[in-house]
Amino acid sequence: MKRLLRDPLLHFAVLGIGLFVLYRAISGSAGAAPNEIVVDSARVDVLATQFARTRQRAPSEQELQGLVDNYVREEVLYREGLALGLDRDDPVVRNRMRLRVELISDAAAPEVSEQDAQAWLDEHGERYAAPARFDFRQAFFAPARHGERIDADIGDALRRLGAAGDVDDAGLGDATLLPSALHGVTTADVAAQFGDEFAAALGAAPTGRWLGPVRSTYGLHLVRVDAREEGQAVTLADVRNEVERDVRDARARAASEAQYERLRARYSVRIEKPTHGLEDAAALASQTP
Repeated sequence: MKRLLRDPLLHFAVLGIGLFVLYRAISGSAGAAPNEIVVDSARVDVLATQFARTRQRAPSEQELQGLVDNYVREEVLYREGLALGLDRDDPVVRNRMRLRVELISDAAAPEVSEQDAQAWLDEHGERYAAPARFDFRQAFFAPARHGERIDADIGDALRRLGAAGDVDDAGLGDATLLPSALHGVTTADVAAQFGDEFAAALGAAPTGRWLGPVRSTYGLHLVRVDAREEGQAVTLADVRNEVERDVRDARARAASEAQYERLRARYSVRIEKPTHGLEDAAALASQTP
């Protein structure tokens, strides 16, 4: 018996059992109820630090709340997936489980009726209409080159062109890699190249005469719209496939959100304040290699 009591394997076994019992006692007393989700301060710290590591800045209060809400959503759907046994044959358990729970409600999506499709098109017709198109010219004036005289120089150029715009515009403005003329472009095309303010001014400009200055992301311009083709509305027959797709997508998003809200109502959620401030999380993230 004494020899057995001195056996190292026995000591190791007893120590292991003791640690297991201690762990169960601690975790059992501190754990949350089965229907409670606890977003503790350590988890909030991790979320804030991960955000700061990615964005190189601390999250705002609103952004941090969004991270916490997303974590709670993931936890709710994860637990529901476990309850349905969706983890038994899936190696990427948590992410796929979340997606599978969200997609359950999509299986029985009803067909899009003619009335539903037409109602959607009536409400969102601008999405499908053929956009307006422009032929226009522009002359660029670089602020760095003209300085305080830029408005005067643009005004002089505009007067030389004349109200009818019959004066030759070759060599007008400053040399630039920007195209001097564009044909058949949409407002979206113009905004992507020159900025929203420039595109809005172009959309409101009359045809056949120069005007300015018009501001872009590069500087100031004189512009002339040579031709405009107004946008055209479409019928349901023209865009039936696109409308049906968008109706189904909207229904799926609404069903998924409604399902989440029903599942979310089963849980009480307790969110602790982070141990570190948001700026501290950013500082910690910047120190991580």
